[in-house]
Amino acid sequence: MDEQIKEEIAKLKERFQGRKDSAASLEELAGGPIQHHFPVDLWQLSDSELDGEMGKRLSFLNDDIDCRPTPDITSHRRFIGPAIVLFKKMIFKIFRPYSNTLFVRQNHFNDQLVAFHLATFIRLRRLEEKVHALEQHEQEIKEQVEDLLGPKHEAD
Repeated sequence: MDEQIKEEIAKLKERFQGRKDSAASLEELAGGPIQHHFPVDLWQLSDSELDGEMGKRLSFLNDDIDCRPTPDITSHRRFIGPAIVLFKKMIFKIFRPYSNTLFVRQNHFNDQLVAFHLATFIRLRRLEEKVHALEQHEQEIKEQVEDLLGPKHEAD
């Protein structure tokens, strides 16, 4: 009975591993976007899953380059709300010259960081392509060497 269960579990593992390997991403495997509120262990992801994760994170960084606060200041309070909004607008106006200096520097940093990550991503792709080409070239050379050595060395 235990052997039967072990064999069935092994078959299921193989089947699901095959499905995972053939899927382009975890979202495709799950049939939709995956919402998770825990840190993703990047070391456990396959290459295609890492590509997707890098793309999502790079796009998130790109969307949030500008870190300046939004100009819309509102309040949900009925009576005191307009006074709170007016006070906040005055405070923001007073401190804007000081905060803008910081925000401009932070925005420049964010822009450079996103560009750096994109360049790193592109360079990684190019290096992977070169490694793949070198592996193919190595395989071709091995085949040529085997053809040159002939059947005499195959028996050794």
